[in-house]
Amino acid sequence: MNILKRFFNRILGHFPLLQNLIQYIKINFPSRTKFGSIASNCMLQYPIHAEWPQTVFIEENTRIRSGVNFINSPTEKIIISKYSAIGPGTSFIPGNHTSTVGIPHFLLGLSHINDKSSDIIVEEDCWVGANVTLLAGAHLGRGCIVATGSIVAKDIPPYAVVVGTPPRIVAKKFDLDDIIEHEKVLYKPEERMSREQLNAIFAEHFEGKKTFGINEPLTDEEIQKINSTKAWSQFIEPY
Repeated sequence: MNILKRFFNRILGHFPLLQNLIQYIKINFPSRTKFGSIASNCMLQYPIHAEWPQTVFIEENTRIRSGVNFINSPTEKIIISKYSAIGPGTSFIPGNHTSTVGIPHFLLGLSHINDKSSDIIVEEDCWVGANVTLLAGAHLGRGCIVATGSIVAKDIPPYAVVVGTPPRIVAKKFDLDDIIEHEKVLYKPEERMSREQLNAIFAEHFEGKKTFGINEPLTDEEIQKINSTKAWSQFIEPY
């Protein structure tokens, strides 16, 4: 009897550790079925920290690298649109706390009193570098690039290349005509940005800015590499 008693006491003594382990696995290795929605060919590289995956929505042809943190609540949506890639260590934090007299921050954060929050949206074809932080109100426009280590809490124009904290535009992704050519490959006609829309964006944001990307014909070897990458990644063609 004493041996059995010691055995069960030892098991019970490990329950907190087991519970912590189960919770760690649940949060850092979330099942795909737990997400609000996730495309079948989204590439998740675990571990991925997701406190409320039910309000995270990820479209097709996307890649989420290891160490990404979705630090959200049940009322805060995170949306990642098609063709986007999220770098390792990036954090999505759609909520913020307002310091309140008489409430220590330990209780403030746990009770969610006087929270301020806003959804985070990543539009199509965005590249978010490693260790970026996206805060409440961050809205990345189509095709933009966010440099490693940047902190974003505002709208970023389509096809902008931004760096720093707060983020500043240092380049445009492509020239205007190249964007039109690029969108003909990726989007259905009704999804494409018009020349008028792009002219307005260029006039407001890209005057005197250098161009980040290139437009060069692909070699036969590069075309073969693209096709093989499409095959193993189960790439979903736009139309």
